[in-house]
Amino acid sequence: MFRRRKPGFAVEINKKEFGNESNEINADRAEEELRMKIDLMDLLDEEDLVDAESQDMEEQGEQVGGSKYILLADFIRERSIGSMLTSQKSLVEEDETVEETIEKMGGEEDTQDIVSIKGNEDVYYYSNQYMSDNYAMIAMLVEEKDLSKTIVEMVRWNCKTYPCPTPIYYFGKTPYSYNDEEIEIALNKLREDERYKDIKELLTGNNIRYFYSTLHMSEKYARALAESTEQGEYGYN
Repeated sequence: MFRRRKPGFAVEINKKEFGNESNEINADRAEEELRMKIDLMDLLDEEDLVDAESQDMEEQGEQVGGSKYILLADFIRERSIGSMLTSQKSLVEEDETVEETIEKMGGEEDTQDIVSIKGNEDVYYYSNQYMSDNYAMIAMLVEEKDLSKTIVEMVRWNCKTYPCPTPIYYFGKTPYSYNDEEIEIALNKLREDERYKDIKELLTGNNIRYFYSTLHMSEKYARALAESTEQGEYGYN
């Protein structure tokens, strides 16, 4: 409806209506004025179309902006179902304005399951509908590849929460999956760190190494629990 007329479109004026040759100049002028009026109408119509299109785009932008936080929340939920955290750095790499979306997501009732955990390297998001806070902590430690801190945090956690000491083979299992050499390197580092002086080691009767935190249990208690675990109902395996 509001399209510029195709090239070649013209308004024909019968110059004979203006009489003799002396009126041809007036006819030319009238023809030019009429063309200018037509061009102006085209321009006005086109401006109206642009305004309408701009308004539609703004409305669409508002709708997209409103749903963007939902898309982000669903993305984080899907990764949580797959036992994966979503780092803020990775989100920023995809969209430099994502922090605005994250802020909006935090204030909406339908996305309150999206929470975060802060590590040394980054902030990580997950859905607590599909991932426990404890698992999120473990996943964060594994993601940041700080094995010394991972050992310390998990030994302290296990002593405080269950309570129980932690066997060395614990860190060779999923989701850690560290090999013996990596574990020994990490243990050597934490022994040299004053912040981790509460982490102690003991050896059970069947030569299994266990770790405990003096912040949460004594050596005697830790040893009793470790021996009980290793001996089980029928003694050492």
